[in-house]
Amino acid sequence: MDLSWIFESIVNWVASIVTSIMDAVSGIFLNALGTDMTAMEQYFPFVTEAFSIFQYTAWALLFLITVWQLFRVFGGPVTEAENPWQLLVRSAIFAILIGYAKPIFLLALDIARAPYTALMDATMDPGSFTFAGVEQVLTNGFAGVEQVIQNGLTTLVSTITVIGPLLTIILMVSLGWNYFKMLLECVERYVVVGVLCYTSPLAFSMGGSKNTNNVFKGWTRMVGSQLLLLVLNVWFLRAFNSTVGQFIGNGGALASGGGSVFLWLFCALAFLKTAQKFDSYLAAMGLHVAQTGSSMAMEMVMAARVLSGLGGGAKSAGSVFRSGGSAA
Repeated sequence: MDLSWIFESIVNWVASIVTSIMDAVSGIFLNALGTDMTAMEQYFPFVTEAFSIFQYTAWALLFLITVWQLFRVFGGPVTEAENPWQLLVRSAIFAILIGYAKPIFLLALDIARAPYTALMDATMDPGSFTFAGVEQVLTNGFAGVEQVIQNGLTTLVSTITVIGPLLTIILMVSLGWNYFKMLLECVERYVVVGVLCYTSPLAFSMGGSKNTNNVFKGWTRMVGSQLLLLVLNVWFLRAFNSTVGQFIGNGGALASGGGSVFLWLFCALAFLKTAQKFDSYLAAMGLHVAQTGSSMAMEMVMAARVLSGLGGGAKSAGSVFRSGGSAA
């Protein structure tokens, strides 16, 4: 009994769902999560209300740090205190910077907006991409693979017809899964930039003294690194989008005549993996970036365990009530 049409129908159904979802969300992130805090302020309105609280807290911290460092001056050379006049001047400068913390951060965002906008406006060839059609090319590619296998293994002709559709399902789901993981990384990096923006007064409060100035310098380096990652988000997403369009156009073939469906697919998956772990690569180079990202698979497994535990608890509770009722 030939069951290949059943598997082909399953492939078309799963692939159509995956490609439709990827098409729906691909353009949302780049347009909404840009180099401004509009999404951060509208999704989390409390951060704008709490910004003034952070400013007052920063002024209080700066005052306490300055008083403590001035108190250390009475210890003489034993305490290795800094020059009190320099301390007062630096504290006054950073007290002013605390009041203008948000405009200063927005100025840094404006600097990052130039490369971000240039990457967004760059035209791709082919022009507008779409994920729809990937399943047809994969199916056509695996059809040739099935024919080769059928010619070599004639005794398994009845079962080999399902290999192509099964591989198509696995690889399409894997591609979509890693794409959404990359989108999650992009969202987390944007949120980190927003957190750095609305907690910036606390970082400025650390710059008044030489003993705490390293905290402010570390924060400055992290801001620069995160803005670099924010710009690279659009680079990674548009690069992946362009390879999808290119793949649909030529079926994974290279200009030299080489290449195949499998080669393109593994290159695309490797590109998505690299995009997800690029913050760790920058950290290895010495840049101060926040290590974002988590194992979504592990979180889903934990959620499944919780649900299974609740189901097991309800089942055991039901058995206890049933046993209690029978004993009564």
